[in-house]
Amino acid sequence: MTLSAGLEARARGRRLRLSARSLVLLGLAGSSAIFLWYAVTHVPVTAPRLPEGEIGRYWPQAATAALIVAAFALLVTVTALTRRANRLSTGGEHAGAGGTWLPRALHFQRVPRRAVLIAVSASAVFAVGGGLGGLPAWVIGAALLLLWLPLGAWEISWKWKHYGLYAAFVAIVAFQFAHMIEHTVQVVQLLATGGELERSHGVFGQLDFELVHFISVTGLWLGLGFLLHAVRGDNRWLWLAFAAACLHEVEHIFLFWLYVGYRDLYENGGFAGIMASDGLIGSPLARAYLHFTYNLVVFVPMAVALWDEAARVRERFTARAGHP
Repeated sequence: MTLSAGLEARARGRRLRLSARSLVLLGLAGSSAIFLWYAVTHVPVTAPRLPEGEIGRYWPQAATAALIVAAFALLVTVTALTRRANRLSTGGEHAGAGGTWLPRALHFQRVPRRAVLIAVSASAVFAVGGGLGGLPAWVIGAALLLLWLPLGAWEISWKWKHYGLYAAFVAIVAFQFAHMIEHTVQVVQLLATGGELERSHGVFGQLDFELVHFISVTGLWLGLGFLLHAVRGDNRWLWLAFAAACLHEVEHIFLFWLYVGYRDLYENGGFAGIMASDGLIGSPLARAYLHFTYNLVVFVPMAVALWDEAARVRERFTARAGHP
């Protein structure tokens, strides 16, 4: 095969993979939209509501939250693009879009396959058995965490040794995956209970309060900013995830501000925040549905960004150091 024919075949394969990715993303977007439409129209959430216009008096706090987030976003943008420009001006490598199917760096490379299969089987058996046996959701969730956290830490420590900061990328995406599961469980509980918010708090309902939400969302937001700086802004999917995380962070700064400074207002409906129904701006989505959407819109581009970065980092480190 000639060089030109090989390049053409490789480009054709990449186009096919990108087309498959587009179809998967479109399918996910469509199914998510249908799911949310059903939830909003058929399972309205029962929760306290403020008198109309009451929360409108707190727009300065929302504007301040937006300015804080905008300042950090500007800092991340400037530093990431400056690092990218410096690399290109000095002839540094350019990381093209990842294109391989399930890049090796996404596999468990340190944890033996047998251990992964045993953990998957044990998780399924315990989750089903615990559910049928009436165990609380938090007990099942805690047991699964105790099973998977050591395996995850073992794998990420290996990736840190061999791939550097890519390991942090894996850890952040894994955290958001767990966060996404929590919100998904809460929405399923709402559907099962007819929208009763008091009975729908996810797996770890004991942690469903504003300080935990604020810390987790802010940590993710800062982590995504750090990753953009680390990859010099050279991952468009990571930019999308960061933009969605910025919107989510504005919500949680505002909500935490109300939670700390205006507790009565918060508990009587102010927890709707900015974009939820009956919020400062408002939308058709109740808070639980809105924040499920926020987390989904953050997680999906994060996952695609990790996929692309896995292909890039594998190529770079194999070429430089010959890692397996």
